[in-house]
Amino acid sequence: GGTAGTEAPSFSMRNSYTPLRNSSDGSGNAYNRGEELQELDNKRQQTNLIVLCLAMLGLMIALMENELMWHNRNIPVMSFQLIKLFNLGVTALLFYFVLRYYSIEFELMEVSGKTVLGVTYWQAFSTSGLMSALLFETAIIAIQPLPFVNYHVHVWGLDTYCSYASDGFLAVFMFMRLYLYAPRIIAEASGLKNEKTRLIGLMNNVDISYTFIAKAMLRDSLLTLLFLFIVSVVTLSYAMLVFERPIGPATNLDLYENTVWLIIITMTTVGYGDTYPQTPLGRYVAIIAALLAVVLVALAVGSVTERLTLTRDESKVLEFIESIRNTQDRKTTAARMLQQGLKAYLKSANKTGPREAGFNGTFLSAPSFYKAALEYARIRREGVNGISTDVALTVTETSVSIRRLQTQVPHTPHTPPP
Repeated sequence: GGTAGTEAPSFSMRNSYTPLRNSSDGSGNAYNRGEELQELDNKRQQTNLIVLCLAMLGLMIALMENELMWHNRNIPVMSFQLIKLFNLGVTALLFYFVLRYYSIEFELMEVSGKTVLGVTYWQAFSTSGLMSALLFETAIIAIQPLPFVNYHVHVWGLDTYCSYASDGFLAVFMFMRLYLYAPRIIAEASGLKNEKTRLIGLMNNVDISYTFIAKAMLRDSLLTLLFLFIVSVVTLSYAMLVFERPIGPATNLDLYENTVWLIIITMTTVGYGDTYPQTPLGRYVAIIAALLAVVLVALAVGSVTERLTLTRDESKVLEFIESIRNTQDRKTTAARMLQQGLKAYLKSANKTGPREAGFNGTFLSAPSFYKAALEYARIRREGVNGISTDVALTVTETSVSIRRLQTQVPHTPHTPPP
């Protein structure tokens, strides 16, 4: 515990560290704050790994006991009670390591100078923001079947009556452990939860929490989205199985593979309608699956869009490539237009003579030349460096170019067509 001070408690972000321990370890070595933070972070990671393993172990034991209970027609026997007693011991051990984990988290905050000064340990812990998280996590891990306690939960609705054994009912709600610890699993797998990132966040006034890391991974990693999708399908499918079992094979949902099919079809918004839940709790599970699918699809679309978005340098390179391509297209189209203009001029010169064809400009109204001029105008309009978007102005510019070429074309004697 801490020591009570004479001054009023105050929350302070200490700019300079005030050692909470002696300045030396007894051997004359100076106290190193960085080494202690690193040591505490290593303890936090190890403790967190133990918490995750114990939580998943307790969940699997509860599911195994529930399946054995169901196949025994929900008749409790001593072996099932021993399994639940063992699971209770696992939960007690889990609770111990949860307390140890939050104790280490508080010590990290204390060494970083983010705790209340001049108060007792429990007062400082209560004002650190960890108390509410500890109570919530304790409430989640406390949900489990108890040994020698067996009862039935009765549900009416939709013209159906369902009776659920307490072990199966509680086993479904134990899946909340997965959703509680999913951000921790994501954070530990990403490697972003360590003392270095904590210090970087502290310098920028950002809390590198599990929620922050989970948001970053959901935005940047499609594997994280796939992990959440698989977790959702597995948990919701089993919940659907438990809630639809009382009415038997009437809905074909007394088999796990059928519930997986239903949940996937529901989450992908396909909805064939060949199989659907008929119990109130089963339909609640389907509603949750549909709402959760909306969130996951939105996250997937955002992640895919982010990955397909070009960077600034990539956009510049693509723009330059398009500019080169448009320039080449304009040159090709301009050459084709001049070629058509020259053909039209020579054809008109054969009929009226070179001088008359040049002065009256009748070759400009030739369909082939005008079509080529329109195509050239379109290319210039769509190009990045296009100048003229007026067809008439384009034709005028082209006619000037053709008249300039007339001086370079040798005069040929006028020969009437045969």
